[in-house]
Amino acid sequence: MQEHNKISLSLASKAPVAIIGCCIGFIILALVSPFNASNVVLAIGVGVLSASLLLAYWHGRGGSFFILGLAAPMLSILFSELPDFWSLVWVINGFFCGFAVLLWLFKVKNR
Repeated sequence: MQEHNKISLSLASKAPVAIIGCCIGFIILALVSPFNASNVVLAIGVGVLSASLLLAYWHGRGGSFFILGLAAPMLSILFSELPDFWSLVWVINGFFCGFAVLLWLFKVKNR
């Protein structure tokens, strides 16, 4: 069980770098493609959901949380409007941004 907690804290320690990377990604995407707010909000929400489920798994709540946490990103793909490749890139970047933000909040809470 302690190793699972170490995994979550190890990933949480890398979250600020991931947030900066996502922000840079959003800036680049804003320069080359149109912005779809509903896709980004959905992707960030699903990223938070996925991180929450994986944190539950890493803290011993059961293997079903692992399966649901890995399946959650498919929700953002299924329910997003994806008329072109750039929309998919916005969704992927939003997912990782939401995931990193929740891990960063977890790190701040568990100092």
